[in-house]
Amino acid sequence: MGDAKLSSRRAEKWGSIITVWGPIFAAAFLTVRNVINAVWSASGWVPAMALFIAGLVFLRLEQGRHQSREMEEKLDQILEAACAVTRYGNSKEFYGALNKAVKEEAQHLIRASYFRRVPPTNEKAAKEYFKTCVSWANARSDRKLLRVMVEPTNEPMRTWVDEQRVQNRTVRKGAYRLKYTQAIAEADALSIAVIDEKIIFCAFTTDDETVRGFSLTSSEIGSCFAQYHQNLFANGKEVF
Repeated sequence: MGDAKLSSRRAEKWGSIITVWGPIFAAAFLTVRNVINAVWSASGWVPAMALFIAGLVFLRLEQGRHQSREMEEKLDQILEAACAVTRYGNSKEFYGALNKAVKEEAQHLIRASYFRRVPPTNEKAAKEYFKTCVSWANARSDRKLLRVMVEPTNEPMRTWVDEQRVQNRTVRKGAYRLKYTQAIAEADALSIAVIDEKIIFCAFTTDDETVRGFSLTSSEIGSCFAQYHQNLFANGKEVF
């Protein structure tokens, strides 16, 4: 008896679903289908859809350009920071900064040139720098300092080179080397110091007393200056 009653209730439930909800779902399905068919068959849907897709494409392109500009700006900032140029208005500033760089930054190799026609004997900062070079080169077995200069043509310069030779006697063999190169003009050429092929100091003179210069940090530029110095040194005449 109970089973027959349960079966009757189930039959009524399914009958209700079929007779009430069935038509509702069918109507909804037909409505959605008709709307889609109407839109799809409308004559204006192609331009509208094309404009919509084009808008999405142009939006993505604009986002890409914006991201590209941001990347370029960040790269420019990085390069500017990596290649920041510091200028020095006199000998004290230039040699003071160079002396500090040798003490605090230099690790293995310094390539330097001295292309002035007068020695730095009356410049305290310059004298301190040359003393630092000697002690730096002699401090560790993996360090080298290679310097080129024009062969002296006057007594003050010869005396200064002799002083450098005397200082070098206390330095480990091969740690500090000096070579002469040919003079190319009756004027001071650009003097450089390249520290570990990444820190570059350049000095130039407007007269015998005035030294100006600049420094920058760049591995790419440093390698170029290092190659230039290597050519000078390779073709120079050994002094010590």
